[in-house]
Amino acid sequence: MPKNIISIQSQVASGYVGNNIAGFAIQLHGIDLTLLPTVFLSAHTGHPVIFGEATSPSLLSDLVKGIGAINIPADADYLISGFCNLPENIDIIANAVIQYPHLKFVYDPVFGDFHCGGLYFEEEIANYSVNKLLPYAHILTPNHWELEFILKKQFKTLDELKTALAGHALLKDKTIILTSANLADTPPDVMEVVLIQGEHIARFHGPKIPLETTGTGDLFTAIITSQLTLKKSLDDAIRIAMDFINHTLSYVQSVNEKELSAAALMKHLHLLR
Repeated sequence: MPKNIISIQSQVASGYVGNNIAGFAIQLHGIDLTLLPTVFLSAHTGHPVIFGEATSPSLLSDLVKGIGAINIPADADYLISGFCNLPENIDIIANAVIQYPHLKFVYDPVFGDFHCGGLYFEEEIANYSVNKLLPYAHILTPNHWELEFILKKQFKTLDELKTALAGHALLKDKTIILTSANLADTPPDVMEVVLIQGEHIARFHGPKIPLETTGTGDLFTAIITSQLTLKKSLDDAIRIAMDFINHTLSYVQSVNEKELSAAALMKHLHLLR
């Protein structure tokens, strides 16, 4: 069985977002990981004060070369990309995907959300990410805002979504896992995930925990990819990820915290087995 997942996304000195949460979640499945940072920050961007910077393209390129030199990609089935705000680093991710065509590429856009008021960084960089990485993606895990950004259209119903996807040359043939779906008929107390695979559409519902915390999207993508690495079906992977996140957020809320933590993630480890 492949023994690692390659994850190229943000890293922080403190907290559970990006590679910090993805790496932890992957290891909880008993899978080794290869983490390459696109940025290194003191904490996630939800904090009022942060320090750090984007990883230099020369360093990220060397890290990709380094893992190739010791044959790490040969032991992986999946490569995840997440937050990346530098065009040169987006190019490096694309080149890595091209260099290792046996890897299934899980593209998590991570460039905006409704509750943040839109984009996390410049629009031209988000567009560059879409144009450069979307063509190679096997699986996408955008939130509702990000999928509307990629489509350049808003949608409130499944029919509107189907029409928009059918008219998009690249998206119409992709496997899309729409997280945090906000459709007209999505109940306000429900967390909805929509799986789109061509003509096949499946809706998954779970209770919505009224807690705004950072890192749940990164966690969701990591669990999905880990479950697929363990040969679970995509439907089962989605259900497991939703159940785990629901229980984890419920625990965070019950202890009056606002952030994910090691204790919260370990509390329901059995749900990943």
